[in-house]
Amino acid sequence: MNTTLWYEAPASSFCDALPVGNGSLGAVVYGGVPEECMSLNLDTLWSGTGRRMEQKIAKHVLEDVKEQCAQEHYFEAQNLIERKMLGQYNESYMPLGSFRYHYCGIENVENYRRELDLEEAVVRTEFTCAGRQYQSEVFVSNPDHAMVVHLVSETKMKIDFWLESKLQTISTIQRENSQMISGNAPSHVDPNYVESENPIVYMHQELGMPFCCQMHVDTVDGDVSCVDGKIQVRDAREIRILITAADGYRKGSYDMDPSIEHCFASCEQYMNRVKSRTYQQIRSTHRKDYQALFERSRFQLETEGREEIPLNQRLKRIKRGETDLGLYCLYYHFNRYLLISSSRPGSQPANLQGIWSESTRPVWSSNWTININTEMNYWPAGICNLSECFEPLLCMLEEMSEAGKETAKNYFHCRGWVANHNVDIWRQTEPVAGLAKYAYWPMGGVWLSAQIFDYYKYTGNRNLLKNRIYPVMSGAARFCLDWLEEGEDGKYRTPLSTSPENTFLDEAGRECAVSAGSTMDLALIKELFQNLSLAAEVLEIQDDIVEEVRKVWIKLPEYQIGQYGQIQEWEKDFPEQDPGHRHFSGVVGFHPGTTINPYDTPELLEGVRRFIERRLQYGGGHIGWSCAWLINLCARLGDGNSALFFLANLLKKSSYDNLFDLHPPLGESKGEREVFQIDGNFGAASGIASMLLRSCYGMIELLPALPDAWKSGRMEGLLAEGGVEVSIEWKDHQLVLAVLKSCVSQEIEVRCCGQKWKIHLQENEEKVIKG
Repeated sequence: MNTTLWYEAPASSFCDALPVGNGSLGAVVYGGVPEECMSLNLDTLWSGTGRRMEQKIAKHVLEDVKEQCAQEHYFEAQNLIERKMLGQYNESYMPLGSFRYHYCGIENVENYRRELDLEEAVVRTEFTCAGRQYQSEVFVSNPDHAMVVHLVSETKMKIDFWLESKLQTISTIQRENSQMISGNAPSHVDPNYVESENPIVYMHQELGMPFCCQMHVDTVDGDVSCVDGKIQVRDAREIRILITAADGYRKGSYDMDPSIEHCFASCEQYMNRVKSRTYQQIRSTHRKDYQALFERSRFQLETEGREEIPLNQRLKRIKRGETDLGLYCLYYHFNRYLLISSSRPGSQPANLQGIWSESTRPVWSSNWTININTEMNYWPAGICNLSECFEPLLCMLEEMSEAGKETAKNYFHCRGWVANHNVDIWRQTEPVAGLAKYAYWPMGGVWLSAQIFDYYKYTGNRNLLKNRIYPVMSGAARFCLDWLEEGEDGKYRTPLSTSPENTFLDEAGRECAVSAGSTMDLALIKELFQNLSLAAEVLEIQDDIVEEVRKVWIKLPEYQIGQYGQIQEWEKDFPEQDPGHRHFSGVVGFHPGTTINPYDTPELLEGVRRFIERRLQYGGGHIGWSCAWLINLCARLGDGNSALFFLANLLKKSSYDNLFDLHPPLGESKGEREVFQIDGNFGAASGIASMLLRSCYGMIELLPALPDAWKSGRMEGLLAEGGVEVSIEWKDHQLVLAVLKSCVSQEIEVRCCGQKWKIHLQENEEKVIKG
């Protein structure tokens, strides 16, 4: 089974190191000898001092911009937006620090191996020195809120341990066997793409978020002491290190407690709880908690036994053109592992880097970019049977829906709530500073509200839908109803819109981003209205918003076909400034949306294909997450071979040696470099699952996009909409059997390879279909 990433040398960089996490506390493990380094993160540790006051855009300014756009003065409308209608940049996600230790007297290491065991969620490092075996194990326990490091050796060890932080440190407190560092995050950090003489600011009169990190070291058979800022252990064969952390963030309040004492108390509370338990007790609890999620789904293909080759060598081989089917299975399992490790109930949602970042100026602030990236992070949560991982996203949406009421009123003079393209820990929902092509996009809340309906669709939880999801969706729909304007043709359009980060050329050949009624606006609003209407039917709700939604919904414009036979990205068939743009915004109604589909709009499918072909013709899909979107688009089109082609490309061209997704430089700002960005990992997991199961059209389709190269295999534990767990086995491209189990009693239709079955499933009943 391909569930281990392993190597024969320590990591040389962050993107070679191996990640561990419990959703909140994260680390990457380098496996260094004689000196080990583990970078630490805490999901709520950000720059900033709380939610900032928003400016108020005068209504006449908004109306002036609308009028410029209505007169097709797009360049002028764009300039007005950039001068008068943008806000402040997001704050940035901060590194907590580093945990380091040094083996004294270790040289000439042999038989080195480091690995990430996906079955156990443990990073393990092993080596021999002078004929003696050494081993370390590292994991982060969700139940115990602690990181655990366990060192064992056949001989007595001498090791020094210490904590560090790149942030402003107030104090280091040491006791006999513990060390605690405390400090403050910056009061403000400019995004990495903004040129600034003083990008990281600490203000004494307005301190940034306080934090502390505590390390406890104990041993059965050795001596522990504090010397020169380090904890020294001597003559020990077994050592246990526990690490806890806390900061001043107040969940749900967009604010923080500036007092460091609160952090101390939380850190001590976690530590006192975990250190009272044995290593085996902590490990057993961690294993049980993690495997309850990870073991739900298994993926296996006919393989050639490449598991015995180090992962970095396997990646080099596929770049040379060799086949390694098992690598697709390993990648699927690893990407599910990342979601479990970065998004758990009680944590923040996975950000641009999950929870793993070393930089004090992380790329794009390591925020939540909600014009594709955050949405893609959660594409696998439903189909890959990890619905619990939706919970942090829903919690953030509930908070955004409150904060976004202020933005809807101040910026757009609308009711309901709104969010633009960037969100940070302080729940900024106003447009950020910069350029209109990315900053002015009031559809962020609409997309997330439409997508969070998946949480209900995959679980069937009516209470969740009624009490939490429906209010979020309803507020976003209320904004849309106020923002849409009726045209002379009786159709409703958004008066000011952009297509994320893309631009067109106006009649004077100038690059423009702003027009009325972009296709993505249309698709997202249609999807939200469709989902809200379905939710109202399920909950038997008849309210004013639902009635108005249904009236306006049927008056939204149809999708347009352009001069190349493609779905148009804008309502007018503008000449594109970048025909190979990385975003596939024009076909968001096809995937992840469903308002373009083979049953209701078959005439539009060729337009979807032409849109994709044209993007690729001009170099699109070259970025990790963009390539991952292509996998999902091809899977939904039923084109398994193309989906596999892009999956292979993702591994060959857009993956680091630790399988982190690689984002290349965009060439849009000074000093860009390739970076880790996690969305491509999650998009790939969704794409793999979608090649084998489709359930978005009111039925369950098995093997809808099975590629030729996947001749025989088995996928266990996928989840279909409606809460039906599906396991599939196939041989020679034909279904052998499928096992279905539903969380509720229901009638379902199943299709595969031209066959159809009508099945009645009782709650928790299993039924088998044979091919």
